[in-house]
Amino acid sequence: MATLADTPQGRRRERIAARLQEALAALRADPAAELTASALARRAGIGRNALYTNHRSALDDLRDLQAERSPMRCPNGAPDEGGGKGDGEVRVRALATENASLLRRALIAETRVKRLEERNADLVRQLRAQRKVTVMPAAGLSKTEE
Repeated sequence: MATLADTPQGRRRERIAARLQEALAALRADPAAELTASALARRAGIGRNALYTNHRSALDDLRDLQAERSPMRCPNGAPDEGGGKGDGEVRVRALATENASLLRRALIAETRVKRLEERNADLVRQLRAQRKVTVMPAAGLSKTEE
């Protein structure tokens, strides 16, 4: 009797599952990584549809990773009611870690905007230079005919 791994579809599913596990490990290692299904699928080189339909266990692992990185998650499992100064620092660090990918994306977007604004200014200068009216002497006319 043939097992699922004996079919081409089964082997493909196993290869994709292995790539998803590698992508999850890469996301786990990068604290600034965006923890979304899109990011996971992009790193694994598959479409989101395949992720949602055939690899629910990878989505469960991704949700677990999101929960681990959640700023509301306390190291001891329950929130500390002491309200000491150290608690605030822990929360700030957790928020900074969670928002690092957002900050990185914002900085990249700002860089792109600046580059596009410079390119736009160059194009406007080129258009103005091409639209500039230049008076050219009439060809073939002698001074007496003018």
